[in-house]
Amino acid sequence: MARAAVVGALYLLLRYFGYGLDLKEAIIIVWSGLRGAVSLSLALSVKRASDTAQPFLKPEVGTMFVFFTGGIVFLTLILNGSTTQFLLHALGMDNLSVTKLRMLNYTRHEILNNTLEAFGDLKDDEELGPADWVTVKKYITGLSNLEDEHAHPHDDNHDHVHTMNLKDGRVRLLNGVQASYWAMLDQGQITQATANILMRSVDEAMDLVSSRPLCDWNSLQSSVHFPSYYRFLSASMLPQSFITYFTVQRLESGCYICAAFLRAHRIARRQLQDFLGDSEIAKIVIDESNAGGEEARKFLEEVRCTFPQLLCVLKTRQVTYAVLTHLSENVQNLWKTGLLEEKEMAHLDDAWQTDLKKLKRNPQLVKMPRVGDLLGTHPLVGMLPAAVRAPLLSNTKEKVKGHGAALYMEGSRATGIWIVSIGAVKWRSQRLSSRHSLHPIFPHGSTLGLYEVLTGKSCFCDMITDSLVRCFFIEAEKIDQLRRSDPSVEAFLWQVCFNFTVCLCTY
Repeated sequence: MARAAVVGALYLLLRYFGYGLDLKEAIIIVWSGLRGAVSLSLALSVKRASDTAQPFLKPEVGTMFVFFTGGIVFLTLILNGSTTQFLLHALGMDNLSVTKLRMLNYTRHEILNNTLEAFGDLKDDEELGPADWVTVKKYITGLSNLEDEHAHPHDDNHDHVHTMNLKDGRVRLLNGVQASYWAMLDQGQITQATANILMRSVDEAMDLVSSRPLCDWNSLQSSVHFPSYYRFLSASMLPQSFITYFTVQRLESGCYICAAFLRAHRIARRQLQDFLGDSEIAKIVIDESNAGGEEARKFLEEVRCTFPQLLCVLKTRQVTYAVLTHLSENVQNLWKTGLLEEKEMAHLDDAWQTDLKKLKRNPQLVKMPRVGDLLGTHPLVGMLPAAVRAPLLSNTKEKVKGHGAALYMEGSRATGIWIVSIGAVKWRSQRLSSRHSLHPIFPHGSTLGLYEVLTGKSCFCDMITDSLVRCFFIEAEKIDQLRRSDPSVEAFLWQVCFNFTVCLCTY
């Protein structure tokens, strides 16, 4: 009665605020308010206090507390708990909605069809012979009306039904996204902290599927942030340990979140497409999912342009964990099939588990490369003989260019070559069409202007930075000295130049 009075007094607030509460749900809340371990523990504490000869609490009072509390717990568990199901049925709250009923019938029909296609070869067995398929159909009642046509659950164009179908489609996609997050956690692709953030975003989006498009990405934006000063830190001359601490370590979580978000939504979209087919509801939900991933792709692209080695290290960790896990599973399967004895299995599995623990305790760290390392690993500089490489490195100038800066202008003379270390550069031309280009954007590691310096011709396109670019400039005079120093070096430069020209144009 007290619970009914409380729910009745607060009914209007519960109905119009929060998730909303109707009369049937209020009745269930009143009837199913079960008492249990907390009530008993409190009653037992009173009984214990009464047994210690407290002056204001007699032993009889403590016994009465335990008796009445235990009786209430017994009655609510036995009476209320056992009759809640019948109350739900009497109120009609266990009935499926029209939308879910149509979806259920359609799903049952599709599952039966797929099952018959998968097990069609069981009608005839090589060892036991054919099966009595008529008897099989008698035991499976759903096969009797399998030949009947079942309408797609989204064929009804009524506004209310359309809204319910849209909500149902969003819920199904988010359920698929959440299931993918759990699978990634089990496979070691994301950490527990990252999984908690991703799961919370799905739970918050579930609350808004009735009134808003998919919005699970909105909850992740606070955890995925790429300030503009990160780019300048990466291109500055500060100590590498300082840059690693203030940039790289804070970006790892964001990269994991974005990669998991994109992968989970891609899997969920494919599953929803296979489940619902080419319906209008599926198209709307899939478009909402694609729109939510644009910001995640943008974040990863910014990290790829500014810290390309960061994504490589994160992917290396995931691949290493996946390979070790796969090896351990293979050993377990060989033991289950009897090809390995238990001692052999334990010996092999211990080796993989040791490597797995080593990976978890001491994962590969992201280290910002030094200037000499960046140039030494570049394809152009790294292939040069050591005798000519050292003078070239000593005359290289390191520069940082902002977004939209011009490295070359069409028709101008090249005064040197640019080696792109971090960032991306795009080209444009009034004479050449970029639509037919194989690589309209040149990423880190590209060499620009070598053809113009070797031939002495003017630039045939503009080279514009597409992001913050950290690059190195080598004057044309140094390249000429390098050519004259060794004929093999000149041949190598012409080969690099030819490869670049082929990648730039299709002419």
